[in-house]
Amino acid sequence: MYTVSNEIEIVAPARTVFDALTNQELLSQWFAPQVITVPVEETIAAFAFEFDLNFKMKIVSLKRNELLQWLCVDGYIDWLDSEVTFRLEPKSNGTKVIFKHSNLSNDDKKEKTISSWNGYLQKLKKLCEQESI
Repeated sequence: MYTVSNEIEIVAPARTVFDALTNQELLSQWFAPQVITVPVEETIAAFAFEFDLNFKMKIVSLKRNELLQWLCVDGYIDWLDSEVTFRLEPKSNGTKVIFKHSNLSNDDKKEKTISSWNGYLQKLKKLCEQESI
């Protein structure tokens, strides 16, 4: 088992970042092309990527402008039962995002997973900084 962690600073308020993490239209601009979600705890968010790669994430914790936590309940086998957490910390010039994807099962794909999340987080940053202009 392994964990992917990252921290990024986004020059946008926490509410903008939180909206990008929870609004299905905004999620589709930085994470997955097709998204179905309602930002309510205990609901399932569905994400469809290319090549019929689909995930279902249960929204475990949701605290406005502070925290989003998903539990993977269906999809890619290496992600099953893994947890994705986004913690938001307000900063004077924006928001610090503390990202963690834990309980991943296939160490052979660690580098690919790290690279993928780094790319997604950069897209999140770009979107949020454009949205806050």
